[in-house]
Amino acid sequence: MKNIAKLSLFIIFLASMIVLWTISSPVLAQAMVLRENASNQCIKTSRIKINSINPTPETNPLGAYYPGFRGNNQLVIYTPSFGEYTNTNEFGKEAIVIEDKVFGFCGSNCYIPKNGFIVSGHGSAKKWINERLMEGAIVKFNQNTRMLESTITPESYLYKAGQRINDAKKVIVEYKRTLPGYQSKISENYLNQAIQKYNEARYMLDKSQYEAGRDISNYALKMADMSFYYAVPAVQNELHGVWLRPIERNQSEIVKTLDRLKRTGIDNIFLETYYQGYTIFPSSTMATYGIKEQRPEFEGWDPLKVWVNEAHKRNMKVQVWFQTFYVGNENISRNSKHTLSVYPEWANYQRKNADSNKPMPSISEHNGYFLDPANPNVQKFLTTLLTEITTNYNIDGLNIDYIRYPKSLSQNFSGYLDTTWGYTAFARAEFKSQYGKDPVELELSEPLMSKWVAYRQDKVTDFVSRLRSIVGNKNIMISTVIFPGHQDTATTKLQNWSVWAQRGYVDAFTPLIMSSDKYMAGNSIREIRSLAGNNVCILSGLFEPFTAGSPADLIGQIASVRSEGSSGIILFDNAHITDDFIEALSARILRKD
Repeated sequence: MKNIAKLSLFIIFLASMIVLWTISSPVLAQAMVLRENASNQCIKTSRIKINSINPTPETNPLGAYYPGFRGNNQLVIYTPSFGEYTNTNEFGKEAIVIEDKVFGFCGSNCYIPKNGFIVSGHGSAKKWINERLMEGAIVKFNQNTRMLESTITPESYLYKAGQRINDAKKVIVEYKRTLPGYQSKISENYLNQAIQKYNEARYMLDKSQYEAGRDISNYALKMADMSFYYAVPAVQNELHGVWLRPIERNQSEIVKTLDRLKRTGIDNIFLETYYQGYTIFPSSTMATYGIKEQRPEFEGWDPLKVWVNEAHKRNMKVQVWFQTFYVGNENISRNSKHTLSVYPEWANYQRKNADSNKPMPSISEHNGYFLDPANPNVQKFLTTLLTEITTNYNIDGLNIDYIRYPKSLSQNFSGYLDTTWGYTAFARAEFKSQYGKDPVELELSEPLMSKWVAYRQDKVTDFVSRLRSIVGNKNIMISTVIFPGHQDTATTKLQNWSVWAQRGYVDAFTPLIMSSDKYMAGNSIREIRSLAGNNVCILSGLFEPFTAGSPADLIGQIASVRSEGSSGIILFDNAHITDDFIEALSARILRKD
């Protein structure tokens, strides 16, 4: 493990390899330059309107309440003057452009290069990025016309193949240097094929055989990918998990899913059991509270019981993934059995809607509704539901998600206070009784504001502190879903997770790493480890499948978080683990044999 950890410096170095001619191999040493006089054959040029450049709530009001101020279906450009990262969420796609050439892609919250910019898209703009951009494409934008132009040439395909060859070569060299007994034969065989095809493709392009050059470049890329997949070794005793929202309708479908994941190297199923305010199993707690006792698509059987039994037959574990304070985004007025239809007083409220007489959704959280962590009846309901699960099912863990308030803007943005949450009748009355002032009347500059922030943080922490008593002496791992960037998370989501580690409330953190950036992944784990110490294990939640990223980027991320002390990885999510990801993960990196 120590030898594998030495790769941290290498992974960081690898991400900085921008141009192909930096590698030592004489086969690849020649610089690739886009030919100004190339034939128009096989050249694809695309244009799209830019919605905003370096958006703010004022300049892009349609994105004012969304992370990164990127709104629905918008295409946004982020330059270094915006900040260090884009701060976007996982529901988009971002291209990293350095010196007018696409260097790579990222799912969300990309690092903004000093000598480039980020092209970020949501919805239809995300679709455009997926279809019209690739590594090696030439991308430029005009600030005056607000137009973005992309040009893909045959050289773009060669550039992409060359990047992956470079990555695989460096990984092999580094493992040979640091890991005694490292086996590289399979990886090197694929690498040699990739180099051979790369040179053939370059020859074809030199002869103006553009279609042949493009096709051979793609084959070289495939061989380079295989080399990379087989280059990174497995680590024993590492947890390999996946978040899974069940869609299986019977036992045979569950068996099929489990067998597929087992072949991939997954050994822990983080099964979404309580989500959007409903359970997948018939719940006596829900029935007692007058809430719909089971999700309608699962009525007539108990899928949780089948998942647990079938997983254990395969020596796999089931961790209950539990959406704590989030109760979905359906129109609650149409469902008399929804939690907030039965108990509207349990709803969380934003400051700007503090006096509303009906529950209000969070725009920045998929228009979803949240429960009030300060309300003791909410906490009692949720702890009773968790107790039912841990009592009636032989589960292996609790993964507590949405253990926070809805996200607000950061404090440095105007209008921050109006976007903050927790202004419920109960919380306002209790806070006023303790401190003599209604929190709705507080200004950001008042000393009492820190007490209001701490009050809400403590309500979340209070719930986390109850988990040990719920589990009792059962062998059930307690983990919580957290967000890196503790300082921002503690104020925008009121999730003070460092306290949970320090007080021993949980066994593990499952941080959400929503970026493809290896730098950011490694840095996030390093930050969490520095604040949590050795009190918890860290299971890195990687979103590369969900964001339609590349299997190679996922392999690189796994290597990066390992080097910073991650005890395992959890993939988000099963619905997006395509055959390409299975091929990459099962080649070597997740193998147990």
